[in-house]
Amino acid sequence: MKLLRAAALDMVMLYAGKVSAVLVGFIFLPYYRHLLGAEAFGMVAVILSLQGLLIMLDLGMSTLVGREIAMADSSPNALASLVRTAEMSLTAFYALLLPIAVFLWAFGSFPSVDWFTVIGAIVLFWVLVLQNMYYGAMLARREYAAASTIQLVGVAIRAGATAYVLAAVSSTIAAFIATQLVFAIVQALVTRKRCIQFWTKSATDRSLLANPTLRDAWELIKKGRALVLFSAAGAAVTQLDKPLVSGLISANSVAPYFLATTVCMVPLSLLGGPVSQYFQPRVLNQNFAGADFPKSTVQRFVLCTILISSLPCLVFWLARDPLLGLWMGHGHDNSIISRYVKILLPGFVIGAFGYIPYTFLLYAKDLRFQAVASIAMSVVTLALTAFAAYRQSVDGVCYIYAAYHTVSTLVSWTRALALEKVRVAARYSAILTLQLVIPLVAIAIVGQFLIKNS
Repeated sequence: MKLLRAAALDMVMLYAGKVSAVLVGFIFLPYYRHLLGAEAFGMVAVILSLQGLLIMLDLGMSTLVGREIAMADSSPNALASLVRTAEMSLTAFYALLLPIAVFLWAFGSFPSVDWFTVIGAIVLFWVLVLQNMYYGAMLARREYAAASTIQLVGVAIRAGATAYVLAAVSSTIAAFIATQLVFAIVQALVTRKRCIQFWTKSATDRSLLANPTLRDAWELIKKGRALVLFSAAGAAVTQLDKPLVSGLISANSVAPYFLATTVCMVPLSLLGGPVSQYFQPRVLNQNFAGADFPKSTVQRFVLCTILISSLPCLVFWLARDPLLGLWMGHGHDNSIISRYVKILLPGFVIGAFGYIPYTFLLYAKDLRFQAVASIAMSVVTLALTAFAAYRQSVDGVCYIYAAYHTVSTLVSWTRALALEKVRVAARYSAILTLQLVIPLVAIAIVGQFLIKNS
């Protein structure tokens, strides 16, 4: 009973941390839009999309660091050095990215923003990427309460302070960036101290905690090169749709699409993500090579992922019109957002199921396949998205992304079924998933029919 209560508390804290990550989307984004206006908010939507892209495009550091910590095969000294080396790798990457961004701005690539916004945005991206890595490291170490508390408080304060500055000081993009940056730095420093402090207290020899070199950073990047490709492709395909819609259609068109995708990210980030983060260390620490794999762990993983991701989204999908009215207020864009959600949400829910085979592929260290498959799907998806945006069809973009998330999950599961190391466990999880999903699909079809004919 005590273990059950502890597991429940860990899961609650994980969800608290993830709630903070989407707090901006559900509480503050409509307010930001009201304060900034449609055109400026369109630019902020693009900045937030690039922010999400670069957090995912972290040279594979979050995944590499998290996996090493979760497997717990190294000493405290080595793990602390690993985090510091990852810091240096990311800092070097952004030191190269900054002059490139300034150069592009100087030659008119960003005509709607000033130089401060460009530099501030790059520094903000760097700070948030580091913060995300520290947060992931704490979760891999199963410090769910501390990590989620810092995340929840930090994101809530940053979002609230930004809203205050936009309302009372200056409703500009530069003010948005400056406020976000100041509070992001504070949160990152707090998380870093808590993250590193654990190992420095456990270290047996403080002299082994010397600062890493650029050579160490380069070797770490080479070690995670498959993860770099995988994260780069995933980041590009999930975030570049907004800049494409903005550039090929209009900044005004991207606002309802951005809000719709924010809603549809719920099954991936808020619902399925914490389940994956909770079970992933447990899966990586067990033996799935044979028929005697721990079925109870897989069963709980699948049940939690499917039911927690599906049931709230099923209710929202069926009642999306009144619920969007409560969230956004009654505006002329609501019907457009509702139409986009109707197309996107089922695909994003299936995408959340992909956490299951992804964890098995991570266990099997099948990183090369993931990188190649991710790059191939990303290239095709972005090409089709550009074509749909060129044809002025946001609906087409929605169908493409719903298909992308569905195909991504199916490809991951197919690969897991083909690997000897995890084949039996993957087959068991696939059958269990189908047994849960088929009734939910039937409920969705019947519910939509009844609503349409009521």
